[in-house]
Amino acid sequence: MQRTQIYFPEELHKDLKIAAKMASISLSEYIRMILEEKTYSKPIKITSPKKKRGSPLVLAKNAVPLGKKDFAKNFDKYFEESLK
Repeated sequence: MQRTQIYFPEELHKDLKIAAKMASISLSEYIRMILEEKTYSKPIKITSPKKKRGSPLVLAKNAVPLGKKDFAKNFDKYFEESLK
């Protein structure tokens, strides 16, 4: 493999991290899969030996901070923090 450095707009980077997390794969692997699919017209196949833990509901459940009364109001903030 050849190493390269790419700059992404902040919003795109955040969305890519979320998608990779939901697929239970690394950000690098997710980006490689997308680029291969677009470059070679290969359908994206997400396979992971890890236990399926990347569904949106599981990720959202993990974002719930116990004892926070402002959870509903600040869900996006807590969810983003849980992905770091």
